[in-house]
Amino acid sequence: MRRIVVAALVLVLAAGLASVGSAATPKRYSISGAGATIAVPAAWEALDRRTVTNSAAFRRFIDENPALRPFVAQMTGANSAIKLMAFDVKQSGTFATNVNVVLSSPAPSGLTPQQVASIYGRELKARLKTIHGPVSASVVTLPSGKAVRASYKVNFTNQGRRLTVQTLQYLVLRPDKSLVVTFSTVPSEAARRSGTFTTIARSLRFSS
Repeated sequence: MRRIVVAALVLVLAAGLASVGSAATPKRYSISGAGATIAVPAAWEALDRRTVTNSAAFRRFIDENPALRPFVAQMTGANSAIKLMAFDVKQSGTFATNVNVVLSSPAPSGLTPQQVASIYGRELKARLKTIHGPVSASVVTLPSGKAVRASYKVNFTNQGRRLTVQTLQYLVLRPDKSLVVTFSTVPSEAARRSGTFTTIARSLRFSS
């Protein structure tokens, strides 16, 4: 479970480092190593993790948030678990609405999805010290299978400004591997983006 939560932290790290409306037409992307695909609005820009982690904006972000530095290796290593980052680049602002997908360890054996949701919520709260307010975690059913849906707000600093980000996360439970699909946006955009986030999450498909 700890490895899955670390994957969630990595996803939060990547959020908001590009300036990013959405389009009705989706574009489907393969998720390397997962045997899966996911569709995001065609107007969103998919970025290679190296483009983000090697940018000056990312280095500044880590300098401003040194507590997150230990997790950077999870993003930049040759075997990085991050498989997809897509940003809504059509709207400029202080934060880029985005979705990130991480390949994680299999679902814990011997636990029900409800038990996983309970543990996941507690671990997020314990390990991500910048969480602001409560963590909501529940079990939902997607076309791709059972998933833990977690919702919470995170505080961090970006370019000298304190930001609060609304985060929606789906831990898609699989016996061989799990996927963490994370959506991040500013709280004022959360309601408007909710339908898009749900559509993207429900577009996840596994080949077997």
